[in-house]
Amino acid sequence: MSRSFDLMVAGRPSVDVIFPGLPEWPALGKDIESERLGVCAGTSFNTPAAANRIGMRVAYVATLGNDPWSRLIREEFDAEGLATDFLEIEDRPLPAVSVALNFAGDRGFVTHWGSGDAYDTHLAARALDVVERIDASHLHAYADEAPKLEAAAHRRGMTVSVDASGGPWWSSSRPLAQTLAHADVLLANEPEAAAMTGEADPRRALALAAEHCECVVIKRGADGAIGLADGQVRAVPADPVAIRDTTGAGDCFNAGFLAGWLGGLPLEESLTLGVICGSRAIGDVGGYRGCPREAELLVIAAARGIVLPRWEAAPDGERS
Repeated sequence: MSRSFDLMVAGRPSVDVIFPGLPEWPALGKDIESERLGVCAGTSFNTPAAANRIGMRVAYVATLGNDPWSRLIREEFDAEGLATDFLEIEDRPLPAVSVALNFAGDRGFVTHWGSGDAYDTHLAARALDVVERIDASHLHAYADEAPKLEAAAHRRGMTVSVDASGGPWWSSSRPLAQTLAHADVLLANEPEAAAMTGEADPRRALALAAEHCECVVIKRGADGAIGLADGQVRAVPADPVAIRDTTGAGDCFNAGFLAGWLGGLPLEESLTLGVICGSRAIGDVGGYRGCPREAELLVIAAARGIVLPRWEAAPDGERS
């Protein structure tokens, strides 16, 4: 493999079926109608697709099946120009579907993964194999899921970001120091950061997490984002935008932030790039579809005095 990559991500993609702007929350025995409908690839697809949109070379390790849902995701790889170097297609159904119901600026999900522990074990083994043999700068992983992968990435000289990714923190008893043992960057929303650290105040949560991690970022939704690195705290407000669908906003924030952080930009500028990508994500229906492409982001960033890092083209002359 002669290609080099800026960002590596491994995960299970899904198809997101999104009902935005519901007039009320569904109740048993009562039908409601949604004026709009969105269908697109999502879950672990969001950050790689967003990073690819803003010009990063992305190595995305994923496995799909031969079912209609998997074929829809495969089509989006092509539509987005997302590299398929590490995409595996199995000759069996592997449906993964998540229905997102949007109401009053937030959303709830119903998800069917259609696979078991064997799938996760196989994907983890593939990701370890890939990280050991490719030339990549950074691994973006998910908390409480891939400590072996994070350790292997560090051994290969890669930096590592960990997304708190919800869920595990409501029941995990894993010590924070152990969770962040191989992390250079922690990316969490406010509830996740509070649950991880036991601190509801974002600045206290930042300080506690930063005892184990070089850079800590807390995504605060309508209040923007706050981060701590090199002993300095920086806060950036959210961009004003009409909310259409909040699905994937945090994933797009991650892509924008990492583009700045990996490009050597100051913390505040990296946070601003994250806010730009995350804010625009909620202005469109679909987890990554509102994220700006590289040319648009260059213009938006320049208007705020930020020079966006320019990523080298892949050896074949195309973006990953």
